[in-house]
Amino acid sequence: MATVLLTDPAQPWVSAVVEALAERGHTVETKRAVCGEARPASGRRQAAVAVLSAGEAGPTAAQIAKLRAATGASVIVLIEAGSFLDRLEAYEAGADDCLSEPVRADRLVDAIGPLAGWCDRPDAEEPDDVGAGCLPVERRILAALVGQAGRPVTVQQLIVEVWGPGRSDEEAVARLYLGSLRRKLAAARPNRWRLLTDATGYRLLPVSP
Repeated sequence: MATVLLTDPAQPWVSAVVEALAERGHTVETKRAVCGEARPASGRRQAAVAVLSAGEAGPTAAQIAKLRAATGASVIVLIEAGSFLDRLEAYEAGADDCLSEPVRADRLVDAIGPLAGWCDRPDAEEPDDVGAGCLPVERRILAALVGQAGRPVTVQQLIVEVWGPGRSDEEAVARLYLGSLRRKLAAARPNRWRLLTDATGYRLLPVSP
């Protein structure tokens, strides 16, 4: 199973999360988020998922990039009483997922699941496939659509694969980034993919030569 890094072990919810993760077979490390070292030269991940407690202010792109570079991990950001706009800012800063803090152990564990399985997916698209401005969350949405290419996919199906179960609160976020992804595909890969909407949801179609 995956190694999960909790960057702030002083949080009151940490013990419950550690117990819940251990029950699912994950390995847990707890360290302060002082990540000055670069990712190992071998390129091997130190952790599959890192959980960053950002407090009220929210994370900066530099914070997330530093943590990702040091660990090679996908990053879940926790923001105290995070609103919809707070979550959007976290995604725009490069977070893979964002939850409001204080966070329930079961909710965090469910969010870690899809990211832990994401790390070594062979069908994950490279950033260039949606242009230089592609966000991590957009790459995961694209990979989910590529896996169902040609078939209709509902927003709820995408939410389960990208964010995990019980995340209906991410529907507005999902629709926003699906729109962004469609524009980026049209600009960066007009001869490769078309992302269409229909009565049931979204459909990713390869462009015929």
